[in-house]
Amino acid sequence: MYKIYSLNELKNEFSDVKEMDEDFIEDNQGKYFTIKSQDSLIGYILVDEDKKNYIIRRIFVRAGMRYKSYGVKLIKFLLNHGVEQRKEKIICKDFTKDSFFKKNGFKENNGVLEIDNIQRETIRMKEGKKVVISSILQNIFLAVIKIFGGIYGNSRALISDGINSLSDVGSSFAILLGIYFSNKPADEEHPYGHEKIESIIGNMLGVFLLITAFELGKGSIELLIDGQYNNTPAYTTIIWAFISMVVKFFMYRYKLKVGIATDNSALIADAKDSKSDVYSSGGVILGILCSIWISPIFDIILSLIVAILIFKEGVSIIFETSNLILDKQDDEFIREIEKYLEENENLKNVHDIFMRKSGDKIFLSMHIRVPKEMTVYEAHNLVDSVREGIVLDFENVKDVMIHIDYLH
Repeated sequence: MYKIYSLNELKNEFSDVKEMDEDFIEDNQGKYFTIKSQDSLIGYILVDEDKKNYIIRRIFVRAGMRYKSYGVKLIKFLLNHGVEQRKEKIICKDFTKDSFFKKNGFKENNGVLEIDNIQRETIRMKEGKKVVISSILQNIFLAVIKIFGGIYGNSRALISDGINSLSDVGSSFAILLGIYFSNKPADEEHPYGHEKIESIIGNMLGVFLLITAFELGKGSIELLIDGQYNNTPAYTTIIWAFISMVVKFFMYRYKLKVGIATDNSALIADAKDSKSDVYSSGGVILGILCSIWISPIFDIILSLIVAILIFKEGVSIIFETSNLILDKQDDEFIREIEKYLEENENLKNVHDIFMRKSGDKIFLSMHIRVPKEMTVYEAHNLVDSVREGIVLDFENVKDVMIHIDYLH
């Protein structure tokens, strides 16, 4: 369990703290960030603070417990609290443990060790923007070469694939807007933040793909019915389709990697769209070859197949992002929370655990039972410790709401 104490509170609860740490510093103005197990203190960080920074005075972990990375957990505890309190830096002036601090992200600067710019949300936004802007530029390039290549090479399938790339430009602009608005801080009207807009944008992307697929499929069917398939594609159209396939493959890998790393549902949806584009470009190459070697009708048939693939991907994206909007429960994650509480907290009968996901953030609610003799103050401290522990040890958990029941 994680908790912050004043000096008097720490000494009252852990009378053996001086015996445990012979170099213990008594600081009436400082804060003691602690890890404890049941009624035993495992370790602490003594911290002073100013308006912008936390300054570490001492870090200590009980002998025999240091191999379990409790020092690392204490640093994470302090960082997490620093983010909540809008601090800019974590500073340490003690170089006796500089290798430990450097392994945990501290860098030497002007004679001190520090972690600068701990407001981590900006990193997620920057990574997302970089990926989407790159996607926009590459899709514009692919749309141009495929549409003009299809026009001059007499390939409707390649033109359809180019229009699909042009639609990807529009969807990428939508995702860019989603990244911007989802990173706006929570306010009175939106206490859970704005991250859900990523799922809404992902849903809009799915609908956009359905409309594109319908228009492409409709045009291909009309040509088949009218018998207008007399133009044989040129061999040069294969080059443009192959370039598209290679570029889309690397776009898919890049988007998926960043999307998973930042847990951005709209970006993951866009990555899956790029993956379907790889298959569609491969199909275009096959269709062009069949059109040249067998009959021009294959070019029209392949443009229809491309439309069907786009439609399928659109449906898949809508279902996936709708599950996030409708707060579908992740049973595996909830089991992880239950196991964590059983192993780390002195709690009885934790039940009714529910989750709500907003972008990459998870909001949890749960019920716990405590002895009816426990005071409101004690129950409140217990709930604070449970919440702090979950938020610290599960990176994407933003907040935990806990309802207290009593044991008879």
